[in-house]
Amino acid sequence: MVPPASEPTSSLSGGLADPDPEPTPLEAQIQAFRQRYWGQVAQLSGAELVAALEELSSLWTAFPGIPGDSGVWQDAQGVLEWLEQRIALQNPLLFFPLELQALPTDRLAAYRSEPAGLPFRVFLARLLWERGHQHPEPLERLLHQQHLTGRFAWRQLWQTILHVPERHSLKADAEHSYTLAELQRLQTHPSAEIRLAAYQRLHQHLEAHAELCGFILSTLVRDHLWEAQWRSYDSPVELYLARHCLAQTVFDHLIEGIRDRVDLFQRYYRLKSREMGRSIRICDLQAPWEVSGDMADLTLRATEASALVLAALQEFCPECATQSKPWLSGEAAADEPAIPAEPESVAPQVLIQPLLESIAKVSQELRAADPVVWPELEDIQAEATPALLSQVHREFLQLLVLDYLLHSGRGGWAGSREELQRGNGVKSALARALLIHSLEAQLQAVFCQSLITQLELLLYRQGIPELENGETYSDWVNEEWLKLYQELCGDAVELLPEHQFDWVGIRELFQRPFSTYQASLSSLMALAWYRRYHLSPREFLPRYLSWLASPPGSLTLEETALMLQVDIADPDLFLQALEEMESWIETLEELLEDGPAYGAPRQHGR
Repeated sequence: MVPPASEPTSSLSGGLADPDPEPTPLEAQIQAFRQRYWGQVAQLSGAELVAALEELSSLWTAFPGIPGDSGVWQDAQGVLEWLEQRIALQNPLLFFPLELQALPTDRLAAYRSEPAGLPFRVFLARLLWERGHQHPEPLERLLHQQHLTGRFAWRQLWQTILHVPERHSLKADAEHSYTLAELQRLQTHPSAEIRLAAYQRLHQHLEAHAELCGFILSTLVRDHLWEAQWRSYDSPVELYLARHCLAQTVFDHLIEGIRDRVDLFQRYYRLKSREMGRSIRICDLQAPWEVSGDMADLTLRATEASALVLAALQEFCPECATQSKPWLSGEAAADEPAIPAEPESVAPQVLIQPLLESIAKVSQELRAADPVVWPELEDIQAEATPALLSQVHREFLQLLVLDYLLHSGRGGWAGSREELQRGNGVKSALARALLIHSLEAQLQAVFCQSLITQLELLLYRQGIPELENGETYSDWVNEEWLKLYQELCGDAVELLPEHQFDWVGIRELFQRPFSTYQASLSSLMALAWYRRYHLSPREFLPRYLSWLASPPGSLTLEETALMLQVDIADPDLFLQALEEMESWIETLEELLEDGPAYGAPRQHGR
């Protein structure tokens, strides 16, 4: 973009608010930033650009967050006012990334090599990936503003009609009534009757709104198709992949690899069906496994969780264990067993909760998340989720702890013989519970989440189909969604007729298109890291330490993968990661063969 000779006059609000009131301190800072840098970005030296990016990042962190709790989404007017404020604050800053993108590619690449600018290398890499964002600033600002009255308005309508504050009764549990969120959580209830009743009641609610939500979705599809075309992309998925610096070929290999191994999903649920002694319905995917009597009452204290994580880290990387010890010491001070947040929480999840919290703490402290410089509007309304690399790292550490639990002796415990015996009993139960938790999370992230991506590919590649014989758009989506699930479940999981309406409640379809592939990618990347570590620990560990030492925001996913000798451009990478998942399923089969006491596990074959 070539800036105009003189800056256009405009208020912070872009015409939405009264320009007369005295600007707030944040508005004054934004205006000062704009006056200082507007039309001057091309003349900045490397050091000056880094200083500007630091200021831009600090401005963004000062933006008002989502007010209150999730209940704010019931107040449509409050949401629109909040979005208006956010867009009004962000719009005057839009010139900065636009002027950066207008620079020659070699100039922008040279900025990435600036030593002081390491925390902003991922942001600059995204600008190199993106294209079609170089229209004149007034036009870009107008499009930015239209998210408020267009795309976001439709999303808010979906949110409002689907999440009305009402409670639902169940015949299977006539004494209580539940919100939609509580109905969803009941999918982990020990009672098969309550699980089914909650599932059916939830999907009856979705069915009642399916036709209107189908109209909303078709409107959003048209909007995203138009934006991709206007920005000279072949499809919306290509536009969104560019924003995440991911090549289309990598994305295609990911989705194709997952479709080739749906047998893993079916194998696991056949195993679960056999162990539970009943068929698995679609409402039973998260059903708790049976726990033997001597294991059911086990608990894990915070000190024990910390000791186990530290012992696993010590075996993997003594330097990481030394760094992590202070972070876990405060957590270990509370030496009481975890209390489940919900009465329906299942025993294995309660047992491993302190362990999961310790792993998350270590993951976060060993390497912080990348700084936010310029988030997309699609991310503003989204629930907070870990960044991709942060999620990969946490899952990788979880696999290390699981491996330690399966293969270690008495490490991580101290005390009397009675305490050691208790420790070994807890460790055995932990290994089984954590393995089941990890597998079910991986299966959900890799296979179920990828179905959402596959549906989006269908929606956006085909566009709005021509419908005949009175068929509505929602009818068509119902049919396609059920086909995808039938392919995944085979004869291992019983699909219920209500599942055709499941897409109506999927937030990503309406608010964050083409984002769910990241859940699949993070799980398979964690498995690939773990596989690389076991193939060559001496080569992996120094590379892993180098990655930990790199400043957050300095490495893209591809650069991180190459540093750890994991080539995401290799079409076999994801198939190999799925083979790693298969080996964990085999490990679970072996544990189950050892009996209900979960005796000494066999070696996890490589």
